[in-house]
Amino acid sequence: MTDPERGADDGAFDPSPPTGSDSPLIGDVYADILSHMLNGVAYCRMLFRDGKPEDFVYLRTNPAFHTQTGLGNVVGKRVSEVIPGVRESDPILFEIYGRVASGGPSEKFQTYVLGLQQWFEVEVFSPHADHFVAIFNVITRRKLHEEALQQAQERLEIAQRASRSGIWDWNIVTGKIVWSEELFRLFGVDQSASNASFESWRSALHPDDRLAAEDRILAAVRDHAQLFSEYRIIKPSGEERWIGAHGNTVYDTQGQPLRMTGICLDITERKRAEANLRLAAAAFETQEGIMITDAQGVIERVNKAFTLITGYSADEVIGRSEKLLHSGRHDATFHATLWQDMLCTGAWAGEIWSRRKNGEVYAQWLSITVVRDDNAAVVHCVCTMLDISQRRLREAEVAQLAFYDPLTGLANRRLMKDRLHQALAVGARTARQGALMFIDLDRFKSINDTLGHDKGDMLLQQVAQRLTGCVREGDTVARPGGDEFVVMLAADLSQAPAEAAAQARIVGEKILTALSQPYDVAGDVYHGSASIGVALFGEHRVPMDELLKRADQAMYQAKAAGRNTLRFFDAAVQQSLQMRSTLEAELRQAVQRGEFLLHYQPGFDRTGRLLGAEALVRWQHPRHGVVLPDDFINVAEETGLIISLGRWVLEAACAQLAAWSTEPEMARLFLSVNISARQLHDQRFVRSVLEAVDRSGADATRLKLELTESMMLEDVGDTIAKLQALKARGVGFSLDDFGTGYASLTYLKRLPLDQLKIDRSFVADMLTSPRDAAIARTVVELGRSLGLTVIAEGVETWAQRDLLAEYGCHVFQGNLFGRPAPVETLRQQARRPCVESHGASDTPLAAPADRS
Repeated sequence: MTDPERGADDGAFDPSPPTGSDSPLIGDVYADILSHMLNGVAYCRMLFRDGKPEDFVYLRTNPAFHTQTGLGNVVGKRVSEVIPGVRESDPILFEIYGRVASGGPSEKFQTYVLGLQQWFEVEVFSPHADHFVAIFNVITRRKLHEEALQQAQERLEIAQRASRSGIWDWNIVTGKIVWSEELFRLFGVDQSASNASFESWRSALHPDDRLAAEDRILAAVRDHAQLFSEYRIIKPSGEERWIGAHGNTVYDTQGQPLRMTGICLDITERKRAEANLRLAAAAFETQEGIMITDAQGVIERVNKAFTLITGYSADEVIGRSEKLLHSGRHDATFHATLWQDMLCTGAWAGEIWSRRKNGEVYAQWLSITVVRDDNAAVVHCVCTMLDISQRRLREAEVAQLAFYDPLTGLANRRLMKDRLHQALAVGARTARQGALMFIDLDRFKSINDTLGHDKGDMLLQQVAQRLTGCVREGDTVARPGGDEFVVMLAADLSQAPAEAAAQARIVGEKILTALSQPYDVAGDVYHGSASIGVALFGEHRVPMDELLKRADQAMYQAKAAGRNTLRFFDAAVQQSLQMRSTLEAELRQAVQRGEFLLHYQPGFDRTGRLLGAEALVRWQHPRHGVVLPDDFINVAEETGLIISLGRWVLEAACAQLAAWSTEPEMARLFLSVNISARQLHDQRFVRSVLEAVDRSGADATRLKLELTESMMLEDVGDTIAKLQALKARGVGFSLDDFGTGYASLTYLKRLPLDQLKIDRSFVADMLTSPRDAAIARTVVELGRSLGLTVIAEGVETWAQRDLLAEYGCHVFQGNLFGRPAPVETLRQQARRPCVESHGASDTPLAAPADRS
């Protein structure tokens, strides 16, 4: 028969050995071996079409072929007949068999034959061209086992990944450790770039946990115990995680450890949850009482603070309604509204009254939070409570301290202002008058100085009681501080200011009478009085601060009027005070801007020769022109500006002396400067005078400082020391207004004086008053006896000058010889020839005396 396929007529399988074999019996040996092999064997011829394997014919098979494949009577048949469709279902077989039959090397492979539904492990080789022998085993069971094992491994890996756990196996003998893939991920280690080892595990441990983790492993191995260990690791990324390790050790028959196998779990979330639970437990046991109820208000749990606050133990309240805590002070509507608000907003907080186990009702701050389930249904209410009864007491104490005077219990300044603010608003709204009274105790300082502050406090308490008894319930009595009290008559007096003033006067006089009654101060009887200033307020609203000022000003007017009296606010006095306040502000600016200048009043001897001058300050006001000292010196003294102003005068006078030193007719003149008491007692006085002299380069012997008798009465020793220090530098001194004060002759002897000045008040009337003439003559004689130059000031007539000259007076100063004038006028006087007396005359040569 013919077959277009290559090798179609090869005939039956020939078991004979290849040509050239040494023994003809070898074929029988091969046949016997093949028939007894457990492996299936098939000897086949490959059929090719166009050089490609298309089919093959079974030429011979062994018994195991039938046993393993279940196929029989296949010899001489094509595989496509035996297993229909095999060419399409298993093309890999034809590819491998064809490659080997075509002279390729032997191959070994595994394949699944779909037509037989079996797995085969095949080894194929070619004994002749176009022929191959396939030796195979059915490995279906093994493959199923491997697949099952693979699936189990995959499931294990999935489970490890899901549970964040990894498996490890430590060979204790060799030290080798095997990690699962998930364990590498757990430790954040790249499996391909790192080998598992004891050291890599150890290096991943947190330094603080490393020693304890190692000790637990060694203890588990030593004690034949299971390993339970928890520790922290630090991943290469720097992230810190908690690990829980569990393991078992395997031992040999002698009890020597062989290996330890276990798992590692990521327990970070559990650790966090435990920390949160501990925190929640700690929070639950706070100082705030906590009560948890169900949706119906039945108590399920309470903390210790709840027991401390309410007196109920947990066993006494769990399972009971929270209504057992109701005080009875809130009605059903209150509780219904509370519940409704809580359901709408999910929370409620506020102050309520609650009841303790002993029946005591107390103030409580209650906060309720609603807990809902996934369906938004209320399942629990968490109530936190604070006992605020003590806080209420403390608040009352704080309010007492904040708004009341601790000594007298009267309203303090803060509460007084608050009530005054309200009264002003009422007065403006109703057009009715009210009255504010400032009350100052007269000579209160004396009781503190003589009897002590304790008794002074007792007197203030009695005054507070008397004041309270003089006013109505709606009025306010306050003690802003010290010995000052304030009474505010509510804005319900008459709308007519005159009638309201009369009503206020009645109350004021009642207060004066009450406060003038004797006081029993711890057994001592004290008689006192008070000065009261009253300011009305009403329809025309006055700012509160302005009203307080008015009452204060009126009180000082009462004191000025002789004390133990009452005065109402006077607008004219206020205007005067405002003018003084304006003057003070402008004076401060003038000192800063240097708006001052000096005028000079000359002094002549009996021959008419100019000896020197007195420097007198003038204020060159930008709006008012030249202002004389009488208008601003007192303000400068009271405000302390006299220190700065006096320093300027000294420096200007010294500079003028230095300038005169270059002028022949002026160089011999002395220059007097008036010194104030505040300047003299300033600790920097000596230094400021010497600095002015040194800076200017003036001759200190030409500088005369004029002092008044009153300055000597305060700290005489310090005054003498300062004057002597300046005297040592050549500075001279003149005692001004002598005879008007209380200077002691002893002091006069101790003071380093150069001149005495007869006050102008004695000079003015000496021609008509024998007493003034006698005083003037006495001063001259005293000066002569002490070796002092005597200067008469305020000389207005030649008759005064001649009489003073007759007494022996040395120097004369007054308008007879010249008013205070700029320095150029003094220069002109220095150039004039000496002027002798024109004889007795009562005709003044100048206008009345300029005292400045």
